Amino acid sequence: MAVLLTAAAATLWVSVPNLALAAQWDGTSGVMSIRSCSEVGPPKERHQRCAGSFRSDDGKTVDPDAAISEPLAPGTVLAVQRAPDGTYASVGIAAFFGWLAVTLLGAGLGGAAVLIGIAPTLRVRIRPGWVTILVFLSAALLSALTGAIAGSLAG
Repeated sequence: MAVLLTAAAATLWVSVPNLALAAQWDGTSGVMSIRSCSEVGPPKERHQRCAGSFRSDDGKTVDPDAAISEPLAPGTVLAVQRAPDGTYASVGIAAFFGWLAVTLLGAGLGGAAVLIGIAPTLRVRIRPGWVTILVFLSAALLSALTGAIAGSLAG
């Protein structure tokens, strides 16, 4: 139970802020123009980090040294959301549904941890709780599929 609860908390800790950014509920909307990209990180965690400039939609915020960890090509211009901490995240349908899938997975893990923890103390059936968790996990899979399809159609 503790492992499930820890996994749920960690998943939600990462996914909820990124979901808010992908949906443009938090942060500053704008565009990033990519100048260059390079591989960074240790061998088992290598990823592409791209540098460029950010300009907010309202023109009030400009960051000539913006960076984002995504596989992009120099010259790419993409819609992003600038988080309050100065980091950047992609926005759009694919990003939203991807983070929604992770958030729903975290909620399902948390629900499972709670049910496993309280099941021995209850003398009533908790089947509706398991059905609810199954709905969350099914919604997570559907969201992941939607995000993957949207991402492949977008480019």
